[in-house]
Amino acid sequence: MQKQASGSDYDGIVVGAGLGGLAAGALLAKAGKQVLVVEQEEHPGGLVREYDYGPYKINPAMHFITGCNPAGPQGQGVIDEVLSHLGVQDRCEFVTVDPFYRAQFPDFQLDVPLGRKAYLDAHLRHFPDEADGLRALVALCSEIFQEFMHFPAAMRWQDWLLMPFRSPKLFRYARATLASVIDKHIANPRLKSVYPILYPYLALPPSRLPFFIWACMMASYIEQGAYSCKGGFQNMADAFAEGVTKHGGELILEMPVKKVRVAGGNVQGVVLNNGQEIVAPMVISNIDARTTFQDLLEPGEVPSGYLSKIGAMETSASVLGLYLATDLDIHALGVPKVTMLSTWDLDDAYMSALHGNPKGAGVHVPTVIDETLAPEGEHLVIIQVFVPAETEQLSPTASASYAESLLDLAEQVLPDLREHITFIAGASDEEQQKYPLHRLGPIYGWANSVGQAGPRRLPSKTPISGLYLAGHWTQPGSGVWTVVLSGINAARYALGKDMSQAICPLLL
Repeated sequence: MQKQASGSDYDGIVVGAGLGGLAAGALLAKAGKQVLVVEQEEHPGGLVREYDYGPYKINPAMHFITGCNPAGPQGQGVIDEVLSHLGVQDRCEFVTVDPFYRAQFPDFQLDVPLGRKAYLDAHLRHFPDEADGLRALVALCSEIFQEFMHFPAAMRWQDWLLMPFRSPKLFRYARATLASVIDKHIANPRLKSVYPILYPYLALPPSRLPFFIWACMMASYIEQGAYSCKGGFQNMADAFAEGVTKHGGELILEMPVKKVRVAGGNVQGVVLNNGQEIVAPMVISNIDARTTFQDLLEPGEVPSGYLSKIGAMETSASVLGLYLATDLDIHALGVPKVTMLSTWDLDDAYMSALHGNPKGAGVHVPTVIDETLAPEGEHLVIIQVFVPAETEQLSPTASASYAESLLDLAEQVLPDLREHITFIAGASDEEQQKYPLHRLGPIYGWANSVGQAGPRRLPSKTPISGLYLAGHWTQPGSGVWTVVLSGINAARYALGKDMSQAICPLLL
C-alpha cells in the first residue's frame, strides 16, 4: 500500500478509513471524482478492523451486523446495496447468525431467532399472556424502521413541519425512551427485561435509550437478518477499501493528518504528517469529531457556538474486555455466538458495570459461526462490559480483580472456562497481567441519548464550507449500517445531490 499521495491536488480528501469514510470515498470515486483517503492505522476499517494474534483473528467490536441481505420485507440491505454498487460484493461472504443472541438471566434462558414470527413465537412460549402487547411492539418497531429508511437525508425546515404527516410514528416517539414504550405494551416484569436485553449494542440502558433507535436496530435484525462475515469482518473493510482503489481513488495507510487547511471559511485541503500539503475543495472527516474541530483546525476557524456544542455533548461508554481462546467443546455445550448475560434489573446492571462491579456481560464466541478464526479444536471467547468513556487506567491489582469478575460471569455461560483457556491476548509473565483487559471506545462516538440521536446528532454538513462529517460522530448514528449511511450522506453532499430525498436507495 502506498505511503504518500501520488499528487497534490484532488477533488476530495477523506480523513479516516473507517467504514463511513471508506463508503464516502468509494462512492465519490465511483462517481468519477479524484479522491484521496488517508488513515493513520496500518489497516482500514476503524472499529471493524481485526487483530491477528498468530493463528487467532479477533474482532472486539463486531459480533454481527445487519443490512447484508439482497432482498427482504424491508427491501435490499444498505451494506449489500453499496457493495453491489461498487462491484466488490464478491469480496465478502456473509453468513446468517441464527439464533442471533441468547438472553441469559439467573434462572431464565432464551435463544432468540430471526424472522418476526419465529421471534414472537420464541418469546410467547414463555410469556403467552403478553401476546397482544409484544406483537404490537414488534410491529411498531417495523413501522418506525420503514419511516426511518424513507426519512430525508438532511432535514429542511419544511421537512420538520411535515414530519407529523410523513413520519407519524417517528414524530410521536421522537423523544420516548425504550423503557417508557415497553411499559405501555408489556406488564410482565420479566419480559420487560428479556425484551430489551440487547441494549448494550446501543450502549445505554432502557431508561435512557431512545425508542426509535432501538426500533430501527431490532426491526433491521429481525426482518433483514443478522450476519457474520466469513473469514472475519476485516474482509468487509477490505472490500470497501477496494471500492476506493478499484474506481481510481487512492488509499494511504499509516499516515495521520496533521492539519485541515481553511481560508475564508472554506476548506482548502490538508497537511499530512509527512509534510505533504494536499489541495482539495472538499474534506470528509471520519475521525473523532472532537479531534477534527479542536486539533486539526486552527483556533478561530470554527464558530465558538459550534465548539461549545461539541464540548457539551456526552460521549458513549467504552468497552472493557478479555480476549481468550478455549478448547471447550462449544458446540456440545450448545452455546450460540452471542450471549447477553444479566441480572433482572438492567439499569442496575448497567450502572454497576460502569462503577467497577459487573453483574452482566456480553459473552461472544465468533468461532461458533466461523471456525477459520482460530486453530482447529479451539474457540475464541470475547467477554465485554461497559466502563465510562474516559475511564482511567486501572491499577494492576484492580485490573486483575476486574478480569476475575469477568471470568466468573463467563463461566455462567461456559462452565470451567478457566481450566480450558489455551490463549490469552496480551498476556505477560507477570501474575497481575495474567488476564489483561482491553479497552475500546468511546464505542459509539457520542452517546445514543435522546438529545443526541438521529437528527439531533451532529449534521454531516458543518459550519465550514466544504467540510463534511462521516462515521458514528454524525447523523444518523452508531452501528455499521448507519455509519455506512453517514458515508452515503457525505458523498451526496459532496456531489451536490438533493438532500431532501431519502438516503436509500442510492441516488448517486
